[in-house]
Amino acid sequence: MADREELINSLAKSMGVGNYMDTKYAASRYDKGTGTLYCDGYIITSTVINESLSYFETMKMRADKENSENSLHMALIYKTAIEAIKMMQDTLEKEN
Repeated sequence: MADREELINSLAKSMGVGNYMDTKYAASRYDKGTGTLYCDGYIITSTVINESLSYFETMKMRADKENSENSLHMALIYKTAIEAIKMMQDTLEKEN
């Protein structure tokens, strides 16, 4: 298993990810300079994070326009995702 991790880390480094080895023992790490989240082997760029926020905000607006119980419930689900992403960004920025 260690050989696999070393291979993944060396490939990531060769692709310009930077110091990926630092995330080997950490659950997640946020690079506030680039806005990139390194989490469980995933590299989530600031672009993807912003796209996620935009997607959930759009879906929430659509759900808010409808006036059914189900759509209002979905609006709450989307709002939860939006706030979770924002809280993650704030928390991780404060830690770094």
